[in-house]
Amino acid sequence: MRQIVVVTTTGRARRNNILNKVVMSGCREWPERSRCTHIHNQLMDERRFMTHYLVVTAIGTDRPGIVNEVTRHVSGCGCNIVDSRLGIFGNEFTFIMLLSGDWNSLMQLEISLPLRSQEWELITMMKRTERHHSLQYDISANAEILIRDQPGIVSQCTQFFSDHGWDIQAMQTMTLEQQPYNLLKASFQLNLAKQGEAAGSDTAFAGFCRELGAESFEFIVNNKHA
Repeated sequence: MRQIVVVTTTGRARRNNILNKVVMSGCREWPERSRCTHIHNQLMDERRFMTHYLVVTAIGTDRPGIVNEVTRHVSGCGCNIVDSRLGIFGNEFTFIMLLSGDWNSLMQLEISLPLRSQEWELITMMKRTERHHSLQYDISANAEILIRDQPGIVSQCTQFFSDHGWDIQAMQTMTLEQQPYNLLKASFQLNLAKQGEAAGSDTAFAGFCRELGAESFEFIVNNKHA
């Protein structure tokens, strides 16, 4: 029994010694931890009051008042609509918005919009982003083609511009229904960083359109830094 007591006492002493070391270590590290925590909280507070950006896309059946309901909810969360696009495709509408606001406003929208979207029978997608900084391009161009509508035309056009180093800034296509066949009208806004690469692009586009059998086409180069 005496031997057991000795062992138990030794074990307790060892345990107490370990606890004392842990406590003393924590006391020595506490000022540094406290300072780090303070800095972290300060940065989080600053981040909350910064302007943040969110891209929202909503798709659903077009009906009167639906856009108003979406924008009212956005405003109710304290968000600002910086930019927006609205399009009707068939019976569906697509509404794209760039929103800005503080951290809490965007967080409130990110939480509440999916629930409201179910009530409105909408499909919504959201993604955080940053303020857009336009790239500097030396020249721009506007291209347009009118051609018999058939699958693959738009894909061939985008491939042509990609092969020649043009960046597609905007694109719009529409089908003109007529007899004996429908026509496709496609318009492109293009940018190019290096002016030297623009030489011959209009001639190449003309040859490309003729190979496709286009009824009309146009390619206008605009020098931004003449």
